[in-house]
Amino acid sequence: MDESKFNRLPFAERAGIVWRHGQFVDSVMFNNYCLMLYSVNRQFVELYLDLKTHSIVWISLANEHDLAKYLEHVRIEV
Repeated sequence: MDESKFNRLPFAERAGIVWRHGQFVDSVMFNNYCLMLYSVNRQFVELYLDLKTHSIVWISLANEHDLAKYLEHVRIEV
């Protein structure tokens, strides 16, 4: 599914896709949000959880910029 098509889906439908088909990958904290990355059918979806209200406020396909914040804390030693 392309990014514009997914992001135009109703919020509840995007959430349903993640809950039914998503595989949790990682999370990072950003201000008062927990950003959660899921893998869905070979694509990455990002959810923003508001830590004050304990509600999901954003769901979208992740682009390269979104994915970079998860890679910042990965350490690879050779």
